[in-house]
Amino acid sequence: MPWSTLSLGPDRLLVLAAVSLSLTIGAPAGAAGRQSLRGHVPAVLKNLQPIDHVAASQRLGLAIGLPLRNSEGLDVLLQQLYDPASPNYRQYLTPEQFAAMFGPTEDDYQAVIDFVEANGLTVTATHPNRVVLDVEGAARDIEAAFHVTMRVYQHPQEARTFYAPDVEPSLDLTVPILHISGLDNYALPHSRARLRPTP
Repeated sequence: MPWSTLSLGPDRLLVLAAVSLSLTIGAPAGAAGRQSLRGHVPAVLKNLQPIDHVAASQRLGLAIGLPLRNSEGLDVLLQQLYDPASPNYRQYLTPEQFAAMFGPTEDDYQAVIDFVEANGLTVTATHPNRVVLDVEGAARDIEAAFHVTMRVYQHPQEARTFYAPDVEPSLDLTVPILHISGLDNYALPHSRARLRPTP
């Protein structure tokens, strides 16, 4: 039976699925005890010494990413969506259907919410697909929750300082976590917009 037709266009669905699937490959497996994450300490830190400690009361915003489920099924679905011989050809899922089939479970999402709140952090936004949870908290609570020390460094190329964790974060949580964005501000976002002179 074909998938229900959907609001996400083919290009957006393909990009979302491909990115999510590629991220899921490196996701840590859920296991009893503490899980350690990777890729949160900027490589440049090996050549730098900290000049300060992030103030305990400084508030930081984080985005906690959870891996998708059923990556094999998602791979099959993507093949069918672009196979003219398949009954599911161009039968795209709604965001709700995608979340139900491939997003983290409601129980896992709630467990992450419970974890951050128990550690003194505040949930600032939830998302229907349950792939990201936005939180905010004081540096001291972030350090305790993720077993890191937030240090301040002089940026090697820019006239500013930046903060970053001294070690990779780890969590006393069995629900697998993919990534925690916002633990450092070594690279700042830059707009690609360019002003054109008025003729």
